[in-house]
Amino acid sequence: MAIARVKTIEEQRAEQKAALERIRNGLATRVRILVPLNACPVCRAHEGAYEFDEVPELPIEGCSRPGECDAVYAPVLDLFGP
Repeated sequence: MAIARVKTIEEQRAEQKAALERIRNGLATRVRILVPLNACPVCRAHEGAYEFDEVPELPIEGCSRPGECDAVYAPVLDLFGP
């Protein structure tokens, strides 16, 4: 059984930056930061929807688990749907 390796902050930032670019180039009008229930207080405070030019970089500065941060970007598709 393989042991999971903790990602470096740089690896995690690169992954999240790529995810943000995919969202920006899609149908999204804004971007949302989603965090799990067990997220640190810093990440929980930043949960919500942002304009693309205002969204903070993930992992968020001050996160208590920067190499294992579970905060992610998600698209806001408020102009599309039923």
